[in-house]
Formats: sequence, C-alpha cells, structure tokens
Amino acid sequence: MHSMRRHSLGNQGRLAACLMALAALLGCVSHETSHFIGRNPLQVYDSTFMVDQHTMQFDESKPSVDWGMSLVWQGDHYLVSADQNTTPNQPTQNWQIVAVQDIPLLRQGQMIALGTCRDDGKPNSRVVAVVDYDPDKQWFDRFDSAWEYDYKQNAFVPHPTEHLQCLNARYGLGLDKPATASTLSAPAASTHTP
Repeated sequence: MHSMRRHSLGNQGRLAACLMALAALLGCVSHETSHFIGRNPLQVYDSTFMVDQHTMQFDESKPSVDWGMSLVWQGDHYLVSADQNTTPNQPTQNWQIVAVQDIPLLRQGQMIALGTCRDDGKPNSRVVAVVDYDPDKQWFDRFDSAWEYDYKQNAFVPHPTEHLQCLNARYGLGLDKPATASTLSAPAASTHTP
C-alpha cells in the first residue's frame, strides 16, 4: 500500500509538471496571477504603466459598464485583465480582477487590439489580439495571436482568428503618412561675410 501511494504521488507530480509546462508553452496564465486576482485594478496597477482600458460585454446587444479589460505594461511583457464591477447599480464602483493573460513583447509592426474586434461582422468586445499593423486598413485581419475572456471558465482562452477583424482606431487620421511635400521653396542659405 505504501509503494502504491508513492507511485500515485509520483504520477500526480508528473501531471502537475506537465500542466505547468503546457501553461508556459501556451502562455495561458500569468506567473503573477496570485498578485492580481481578486484585487482592485485601480490599486494594483501603477497608472504610469496602464496602456488602455475598455468595456467588455456579456451580450453585445445589451451594453453595460460592469465588465472591462485593462492592458498594462509589465516591463518585459504586457498583461491584460478581465475586471468586474462588484457593486453594479451603485453610485460607487468597486472593481475586482477576475482573470489575467500575459501577452509577449510585441515585434516590430505589431500592436494590440483591445475590445475592438468582431467575429463574422458581429462585435466581440471580449477579444484582445496581437495584430500585424497596416495603416491602410480600417479593419485588421492578420494576427499573431488572440484571446477571448470566457465568463464560464473565468479565464482568457485562445480565440480563432479565421473570421476575426479588429478595428484600426488610427485609420483615416493621417498619423502614419509622411507629410506632404511643401510647395514653398527652401529658405536661402544665410551667409555671413566679415
């Protein structure tokens, strides 16, 4: 019986190691999860590292402000959290982090789309995606990765990108285009003679 228990514990240890390796491989869960879960995002995130926040909906046809996502720079990676208002319909809102997802450091030409995506043309504010940036597209359709907050699992899960599009909020603003050539002639060089 004693050797059977030792064998069982050995299997449990191997299973735990495999699950941890799988989570690390998939980038599923932040190694800092316990530091964030259950805490108020306004108290745990340094405002100087807050990149963006966006509301998130259970049902896109019934907008609410009781759920949101926060995107925070962590020094060597990004972290996105699902945040819940624990005092709905109250004058003072108290927020609690319920799930987190690490997002690796972006490569050149990438950006993060937070809460601005749609699946098959239907809005899905629960998606966060690493997109290949293209200033000439109103909707991004090339992705490195994407996750969706799943209320049932209370976690971010990988999201398929086949029918996904995310809004380019900079589209049409002219921020990525070079300045137009001037029609004015260049100023004459000044010369100084003694």
